[in-house]
Amino acid sequence: MIRGALDAAESAANGSPTLIFFGDRRVIEPIVRGSRHEAVHAPRCLAAEDALRLALRGDMESSLRAAMVAVAAGDADALVSAGSTGALVALSRHLIGLLPGLRRAAIIKRFAAENDRDFRMLDLGANLRTDATQLHRYASMGVAAAQAAGVSPANVALLNIGSELSKGPRVVRDAARLLADDPRIRYVGFVEPHRVFASDVDVVVVEGFAGNIALKTIEGAAALARHLLRRELADIRPASAGAPSLADAIRRLDRLQDAYNPQRYNGAILLGLREVVVKSHGGADRQGFAAAVREAMDAVAGALVEKVAART
Repeated sequence: MIRGALDAAESAANGSPTLIFFGDRRVIEPIVRGSRHEAVHAPRCLAAEDALRLALRGDMESSLRAAMVAVAAGDADALVSAGSTGALVALSRHLIGLLPGLRRAAIIKRFAAENDRDFRMLDLGANLRTDATQLHRYASMGVAAAQAAGVSPANVALLNIGSELSKGPRVVRDAARLLADDPRIRYVGFVEPHRVFASDVDVVVVEGFAGNIALKTIEGAAALARHLLRRELADIRPASAGAPSLADAIRRLDRLQDAYNPQRYNGAILLGLREVVVKSHGGADRQGFAAAVREAMDAVAGALVEKVAART
């Protein structure tokens, strides 16, 4: 994670950001010594079995809490964590707080789609239950996120089991009516799960339970695709010598395998907070954590928080 974060900082398109690492200084300092980056000694890790109420009250110090306090105090512009999602959501709401007018934050993530375009999906698990009004707010927040990334106007869809107006649970159908009546949102209807990568939708809105299942299904499918491609590449590589057309095909397969690499798109933003908070996958490698840090830097550079605040 440390080296991935350093990779992101050194390749930053927007200036030369300074990183502050919260953790065991004995591990961090040998890696960052002599650079502009800092190490704050906070060796206690918030484990899954730790009581969240103790962390919220401040009875349990941890690197996550220390980093969160720094962001809340204005000593840092963004936070990136690979820790527990539940702890990150709860501590963020408690220490950083939500933007005025919002009752809940949402996890939003960018995905690669067909035709060299991206789309964003929210909520991916910050809240397991919601109502139609909250889904409407998610849509506004998602439009702001797309705008911060340079996508305007953004096409918005609700994830559903069918495209017909009568399909899906009541909360989704009620949300569809709210979105259709909102002139600030370009609502294009329902989108089915197998169509999200092939449609022209920029923002996909979903309640958190189904969103988290969708996220993990996408990650599993990407992992399977990479496994199958890797196996096929291993079978054909020995025969590539002296065969330019086959070598070209291998290069194309290599690029395809890289496109299926979820590490390239690691980093989900906890949207609706007063500051930028990014959740990295717990199993992220160096490339993946660099992607999460870049996501945070892009959100700051694109004034994401300010754009969400303007729409809520």
